[in-house]
Amino acid sequence: MDRVDFIESRIDIIKNIYTLYSYTKSCIIENREWALQRFKQGRWYVVELLAGTLLFAPVRFVGYKNNTKEKHIDNPGSGIQTKKNLSRLKLYKEVVDDYLSDQFKNFINNLGIETSIANFLIPYEWTVEDFKYKHRCYFICPTHCKGQKENAWESFLAKNIMAIGWKDTDYTNYTIEEIKKDYINDSTAIIPFTLIKQIKEGDIICCTNNSYGVWGIGVALSSYKYQQRIHYAGIDENGNKSYYSHYIDVAWLCFKEKGYISISELNIKFPETQWQPYGTLSKKEEIPLYIYNYLLQKNNNMEDDNKYTNYIRLLKANKNIILTGAPGTGKTHLAKAIAESMGAEYEFVQFHPSYDYTDFVEGLRPTPPDQNGNIGFERKDGVFKGFCKKVIKKNIITNINNKPSFDIFYNGIVSDIKNGKIQYYTNPKGEKIPLRINDKGRIEYRDKDKTPRTEKEENIRKMYDFFISNKIFDLSSYSRNDYWNLIEELSPKTKTIDYVEYGWILQELLNRTKKELIMLHENKVNQETEISHDYIFIIDEINRGEISKIFGELFFSIDPGYRGEKGLVKTQYQNLITEESDPFYEGFYVPKNVYIIGTMN
Repeated sequence: MDRVDFIESRIDIIKNIYTLYSYTKSCIIENREWALQRFKQGRWYVVELLAGTLLFAPVRFVGYKNNTKEKHIDNPGSGIQTKKNLSRLKLYKEVVDDYLSDQFKNFINNLGIETSIANFLIPYEWTVEDFKYKHRCYFICPTHCKGQKENAWESFLAKNIMAIGWKDTDYTNYTIEEIKKDYINDSTAIIPFTLIKQIKEGDIICCTNNSYGVWGIGVALSSYKYQQRIHYAGIDENGNKSYYSHYIDVAWLCFKEKGYISISELNIKFPETQWQPYGTLSKKEEIPLYIYNYLLQKNNNMEDDNKYTNYIRLLKANKNIILTGAPGTGKTHLAKAIAESMGAEYEFVQFHPSYDYTDFVEGLRPTPPDQNGNIGFERKDGVFKGFCKKVIKKNIITNINNKPSFDIFYNGIVSDIKNGKIQYYTNPKGEKIPLRINDKGRIEYRDKDKTPRTEKEENIRKMYDFFISNKIFDLSSYSRNDYWNLIEELSPKTKTIDYVEYGWILQELLNRTKKELIMLHENKVNQETEISHDYIFIIDEINRGEISKIFGELFFSIDPGYRGEKGLVKTQYQNLITEESDPFYEGFYVPKNVYIIGTMN
């Protein structure tokens, strides 16, 4: 029976081209050989440009919607019919050109195959010169609404777009100078509109998750477009529904079914730098190598994940796995590769015959001699318990109410100032400095000469992220020089961060964070709701240690059925934990997003 599921748009074609190309990068030999056979048998090839590289694919495969190896084997369809459909829709046109022929030979040679006949179809509105255009890379935040990025990204993905907000005015025929006049009192809109009007077909678009990673990577298939309320961005801080109307068509090619592509997976190497983590839209003139490599699988990042799929499934289901094999067969390397494929943070320890509970869980350790030379003992966490404690703190900091903690606490301070709960702060000299929220929503104070002083939220966030990541909750010992050295590091060009304001705002943020940690513990609030990030503890040579002596009562806690607080156990030294803010004050448990990989001969 003939296939009738023909493609309807160029987005369909590009996704199919990328699917077939991905098969050629597969570590599964059967998939790779099958894809290479499709290229050998092709006669008419659709041509598309991706990250400065020409990709070719036979029209017989790419002409059917959401095509896969399985679909194609069941019913390969007709290349004649798919070619007719492309012409009928005026999506592609026939071209004879020496440049394309040379590029095709290079493409086929890189796949390690040969083919004698090749005819080309290029995008209908393009010329061959368009394939030689130097493309840029743009980074877009999916929403300005706090804590709602994942839902906004899913809207981008479902509609095959990227979008920005502000006024519901169609700027299709506006120059950027005319747009600037429309936002004369809102400078924050100028850069996003300047950039979105620059985007061209073939440019690379990355949807960002602040500094943590990217939700997806795709290719622009249009220039600026307008459709009123095409994108739902979420609920803003005033409780209103927010919609965006200015957009670009995008074929999203790289993304995960759940979560985002982490920084570690992108493998950013010096001298390249990450994108601007905050703001609406930013640009890099050159497509970063880490985006190029990930998109075109030059490091096999994406298909390497397939290599470890079975291991990851076992680990997710059982929480703990042990890799066995002869010495020198790469078990330790495999354990680390599994962790990296999951985008997980991991730590590593190696067991040996003298390793015990004190090293792994907790125990008494000698203290330095006092002034009289006396040595005492104090309880210390072992490596695994310390690892779990670090994970719990990160879970709390990044997942309170499923929102970044900075947004919650910063907005809380702004609200308290608006409502009069906070009217002033006391500076280091003991002077009370009045506070207010200005028209731009920034915290403003006036020093003794009455000059209003403010600081951008993103600059405060930079400093906050530094102190949180380094677990500095008390700033009393942080000197003025410490601040200025850090300011120089975080904003070396502008040095715009103000010491006095940061001293107050950061202390307020950190105090609230510390209180929240204690409150979560005291009220037994579930600290692991909707946690998307994984952590792996790798135990090398696990069979060299005496397991029962090392794990003790943790055999209960590491069981997959007792992860989380329901697996709470009293450790041998439980009565020595006196700090109520310690997440293990009432007992130890292994967080749900902690996995264990052991290796043994």
